[in-house]
Amino acid sequence: MNKMNELKVAYFNQLGQIELKQAKRKFERKYPDCTIKLIATGYDAVFEKLADQEVDLGICDLRDEQNDYHQTKLARLGIKAVLPKDSFPNGMQMIDKAELADLPCFIVAKPEEEVVELHLFKDLYRLPSHFIAANSVAEAALLVASGSGYFLLNENTVKSIRSEDLQSLFLLDHQQQLWQTIMAFYPKESTLIYNFLAILQKEY
Repeated sequence: MNKMNELKVAYFNQLGQIELKQAKRKFERKYPDCTIKLIATGYDAVFEKLADQEVDLGICDLRDEQNDYHQTKLARLGIKAVLPKDSFPNGMQMIDKAELADLPCFIVAKPEEEVVELHLFKDLYRLPSHFIAANSVAEAALLVASGSGYFLLNENTVKSIRSEDLQSLFLLDHQQQLWQTIMAFYPKESTLIYNFLAILQKEY
């Protein structure tokens, strides 16, 4: 296959892959001479792969300014706190971060990703909790289900967690919803990228 027709996409693994896999399937069906290669990685590694020209497109949440790349907004999703079931009354749908101050917050990050994720939780989200690292979403879910603390996911990704021992509540900051903006970053514009992003946007 002509490599010009392969689109390499690095994505931040904590965003999940449901939307990306659905978009990949639809794109390759619509454009049978093209293929999408999905590469799951850490947040910083997305931009490292873009800078090293290992990938054509990076998908992750918007944090600090990234002015070196073209950008397309894919979605704006509510952030949810995942907590032990029955921590808060049934029917409750939202919680202010101040109410979580006494609970530990699990940051899902490998050792080399902890500094980057701590910046997000401490400096950007300004969570009042103390932080503990967990290696994966599955590990964080097990720890929280046992009655320890909470962790954060967006409203789409949280649907992939199937556990009767957990509940999820939209996270507020002084009664304002906290959001996660999902973005596409790419150094070069191309029809291939635009066609894929048009399909991907509809999946969110």
